[in-house]
Amino acid sequence: ILKETLVPLLQTLCKDAKLPPARIVRLCVASNTTMNHLFVGVDGDPVRMEPYIPAFFHWDGLRVHDLGLPAHPDAAIRLAPNIGSYVGGDITAGLLADGLFVQPELRLFLDIGTNGEMALGNESGALCCAVASGPAFEGAAISCGMPGITGAVSHVSYDRGFLCDIVGGGEAKGICGSGLVDLVAMLLERGVIDESGRLLPPQDAPEDMRRYLTEDGQGNGVFHLTKAVSLTARDVRNLQLAKAAVAGGIRVLLEQRGVTADDIASVELAGGFGNYLSPENVVRIGMLPRACLSKIRPLGNAALAGASMLALDGENWRKLAEIPEKCRYLELSGRDDFSRAFTDSLTF
Repeated sequence: ILKETLVPLLQTLCKDAKLPPARIVRLCVASNTTMNHLFVGVDGDPVRMEPYIPAFFHWDGLRVHDLGLPAHPDAAIRLAPNIGSYVGGDITAGLLADGLFVQPELRLFLDIGTNGEMALGNESGALCCAVASGPAFEGAAISCGMPGITGAVSHVSYDRGFLCDIVGGGEAKGICGSGLVDLVAMLLERGVIDESGRLLPPQDAPEDMRRYLTEDGQGNGVFHLTKAVSLTARDVRNLQLAKAAVAGGIRVLLEQRGVTADDIASVELAGGFGNYLSPENVVRIGMLPRACLSKIRPLGNAALAGASMLALDGENWRKLAEIPEKCRYLELSGRDDFSRAFTDSLTF
């Protein structure tokens, strides 16, 4: 399936560039550990089974013509190496693009999606881990959730009423991850959601908020943002679980490094989701420490940026190969300190 998907994409790229596939001399792949296994045809079961050790970390020897493309005979396929089962080549490529290991100050790198991969370090090395944050940040498992495509509420603010930014304009069809974070932060500020995460029914909510609320029949409220977009108690709970996983992972990294959030010089948010997050609201819901508020920097698609660097300059492969050696991977499954940090981070 990967080959069937990748080859047409490469053919389209060549066509758009008005270059034949024979001009390809290097193909750089920056994908997660599971995708790396599938790409080279290696059984990926070790990734998901204890003790969660990948079948390989580095892989060489593939050629572009193995895909069936009439590329240059020596054109190599180069995979960005894995660090652990849940920290793969997309993260090593992202760390290359970020330059985490060439700076003396301590930085936190975050790639947040269904999994939240993170690294805390500097030129002396890094600790890294991954958390299962679930699909809420990508709009899944949310009653009115959707990806960040046309019709998605991407941002929510409050000024004598709730204001929405909608991807592509027009009517709202649903809400994506960044809009969900904003909405929950606004409802916390307006007293519609309490610290435990309970979405209040109309009779318990502030008077000026009651017109937005109905009851769900189980003692909770349902908040109606637009005709098509509402928020349920279960939606809030799913966001709590997601943000607690990220916050718990960060806390473990800080404790293991023997530092506090005050010692972090910058927080690098990678990925499309991180690009659209409001720093104030990420801190308000408790996903990132308040000490990091002024230090958040969106990176965009760091994995793609790293892959581009690798394609353009072969010297960057030497730098990339050093990254796994500079990282210590923490497997959080079964760790008591992560369980405690996760539980402590559930409330708002």
